[in-house]
Amino acid sequence: MNCKKNIKMKNKKITTFLLTAAVGIGAFSMQITGTALSLGTEHMDSSVMTVQAAAKPSASSLASAVKKAYGENYWPDYQLDKNEIKDKYGVSSSWYSSAYAEVPMISAHVDQLVIFKAKNTASKKKILSAVKKYQKDLKNDTMQYPMNRLKIQGSKVYSNGKYVCFFMLGGTVDKSLEENGSEEEIIKAYQQLNKKAVNAVKKKLK
Repeated sequence: MNCKKNIKMKNKKITTFLLTAAVGIGAFSMQITGTALSLGTEHMDSSVMTVQAAAKPSASSLASAVKKAYGENYWPDYQLDKNEIKDKYGVSSSWYSSAYAEVPMISAHVDQLVIFKAKNTASKKKILSAVKKYQKDLKNDTMQYPMNRLKIQGSKVYSNGKYVCFFMLGGTVDKSLEENGSEEEIIKAYQQLNKKAVNAVKKKLK
């Protein structure tokens, strides 16, 4: 009789031990799984945020790419603030989320780098209209230095997505072309110089 009781008690202890072990293993497994899922979610969120940030560069970021493309032939050296931008281009700071405008400090030069990142579609239309008007007025200004007149004619207004740009860059054309070329040839040469800025922005926005 005592022998049977002992066997039953041993069986109960073994069963209790196995159940306890099973519960412990399950909890440990759930903890590992939860940790892995948590780490996976954090990694995923971080990756998404990085991609989104890289897909929407600021106007300054695009300007840096353009400057790099021109190297020593980049002449603007005075950055305008938002009030100067409004006075010069007629673009209100309420229309853009970021802007970069740089001109030469020497008045004899006309090279300019202007980039706006519009807040929305309606703002982009306003900015594009203002920049085109600025370019038109500049082309019609008869008080410009003769050496700058053709460079102004070769200036470029460019838009891509939310961005509106005005490029008048590259320094000067080849000296022999400047001395012996026709006005049409010189204007085309300046247009080609501004294509370098367009290509730099396109590459950055890919």
